[in-house]
Amino acid sequence: MEATVDKFNLRPHMQFGISCLGAKWVSKTNKWDVYLQDMTGRKFTQQAEIFVSAVGGISEPRNIKFPGMDKFNGPIFHTARWDHTYDYTGKRMAIIGNGCSAAQVVPSVVHDVKYLKQFARSPQWYHERPNREFSNFEKFCFQYIPLWQRYQRYSLFKSSDALVDTYMPGERSRKIRKATEEGAIKYIRETAPAKYLDMLIPKFPLGCKRRIFDPNYLQALHEENMVLVGEGIKEIDETGVTGESGTREEFDVIVLATGFQVSDFLAPMKIIGSTGHLLSEQWQESKGAQAYFGTYVHNFPNMAILFGPNTFPAHNSVLFTCETQVDYIIKTLFASVVDKRATIVEVKKEAENDWVTGVQKLLAGSVFSAGCSNWYINSAGKNSASWPGYAYDFWRETLFPRYTDFRLEGGSRLWVLRSAYRQLASLLFSKPSLFLFLTVGFIWKDILVERAASFF
Repeated sequence: MEATVDKFNLRPHMQFGISCLGAKWVSKTNKWDVYLQDMTGRKFTQQAEIFVSAVGGISEPRNIKFPGMDKFNGPIFHTARWDHTYDYTGKRMAIIGNGCSAAQVVPSVVHDVKYLKQFARSPQWYHERPNREFSNFEKFCFQYIPLWQRYQRYSLFKSSDALVDTYMPGERSRKIRKATEEGAIKYIRETAPAKYLDMLIPKFPLGCKRRIFDPNYLQALHEENMVLVGEGIKEIDETGVTGESGTREEFDVIVLATGFQVSDFLAPMKIIGSTGHLLSEQWQESKGAQAYFGTYVHNFPNMAILFGPNTFPAHNSVLFTCETQVDYIIKTLFASVVDKRATIVEVKKEAENDWVTGVQKLLAGSVFSAGCSNWYINSAGKNSASWPGYAYDFWRETLFPRYTDFRLEGGSRLWVLRSAYRQLASLLFSKPSLFLFLTVGFIWKDILVERAASFF
């Protein structure tokens, strides 16, 4: 990341310590007014022809208000808002939650605290992390054989992409899922304390919740100062926590591992589109967030979303999806505006609805809606998070944009020439092309000199 920033000289164009409060499309100027705030609380506005949200989906904590929470005398903080000034060494700590965050926090703090108790209402599917050591032969191949590393990365990508079959309906998927569940259960039984197995082995199918590749969490449960209870919170008072079973214990600090507002895309930003309505209001009418290829929303021109609705691949890296979206945004939105093909680029409502309908049909009957509590399904029963296919399919379907699905306005007839010039310049001045151009140039120069000398 640092190398990329330096390579393209991006630092002068970046501002840190700035939060976006919201944005509003101004039809008179065909621009976005973006409302910002710095670390001192100063609020200011900037205009932009293009507005891209890259805030991600796992950024805003899901802060649950437990009864009596405000009474607690000690610190309470979410895992995503960790208080690094607080020294928890030798303290009594309560962790509320049992997702991926809790699985990382428990083994990280258990050796430093005096006592650690975790409140976990539901189990998770834990798998052994495939972090094996590379052999000397493999290290040799990585270092000396060209493209070997890329081949290994491609193989890893393909094997991960094949895991999508674990989540979809059908007998073949059920058999794959069953075999994977058996492997996970075997790992849990061999690794975790026997007294916790009933709380750790899920009754719901694998994939209904996000899988966890164990970061030594199950091993940490063996520590003498560690206690796991399969219950929620009844009440919090000034000095302690009472579980649903009625058992009360005193704690110095409470850590909330309660997840994120994943289904509330772009929260808490207030974004107003061309109709004067909030994006959150439009999504409320559609019973959940939705976007064309998870990227474009009708009534919100010249705006794009990274990690938008239905772009989360439960089986592969979301970074690949985001990189694919970036390429797609450059081809559809940036190129259209820069080449003056259009000053306004907006997906058509019909195209957006057709794409979303197709995605929801593929998700119907998937393991995501198997009945467990997860952040894939919103309160209206709509899955606005998951991508139902291979990550390769998302890349393939965005490779050649369908411009007929967009409303393009205000362009110039010369946009084709501008586009051709931009692409030709990009090709000619790329490093491989420039090397080839100079090489051919020097060879041709020598030929001309030799030919000219023959005339004298």
